[in-house]
Amino acid sequence: MNILKLKETDTDKIRLVKKSLIGLRDYYPEFSSWFDFKILPNINKSREIFLAYNSNGFGGALITKNSKEKKICTLFVREENRYNRLGSDFLRIASEELETYKLPITVSKNVINVFTNANGFNFFTERIENNLYKKDVDEYIGYILFHNPDLELKRNK
Repeated sequence: MNILKLKETDTDKIRLVKKSLIGLRDYYPEFSSWFDFKILPNINKSREIFLAYNSNGFGGALITKNSKEKKICTLFVREENRYNRLGSDFLRIASEELETYKLPITVSKNVINVFTNANGFNFFTERIENNLYKKDVDEYIGYILFHNPDLELKRNK
């Protein structure tokens, strides 16, 4: 699986990411407007988009926010790619981009099972909020702990 950090000039690839993530509207009804008005104007500034792809097409995407607030905005891996380390590759990239092992993320109750320790993630819930993105749906606000030895080496130089 290839992972590409998108530039604002990668319009076809950005459209592919948005189209491939449009199903997230089921969990985040304002996904399209958030992507258009928060992500697009800030690509390569405070937001970064990473696209994973291979000969079969879209494999997943990572969107990070690196400003005063540092967090994973979106972490999505297609189901058929979930057990080939793509999620770990995305977490490594996020830890390098955000320069931390503690990766803040908000996860919908509807997909929290994907982020459990049983799936190799070390997700820790700090609090649960209801109606944050969708009526009557809990959002788990917390972080993923991801040890990245490469980050340690960079900091020691």
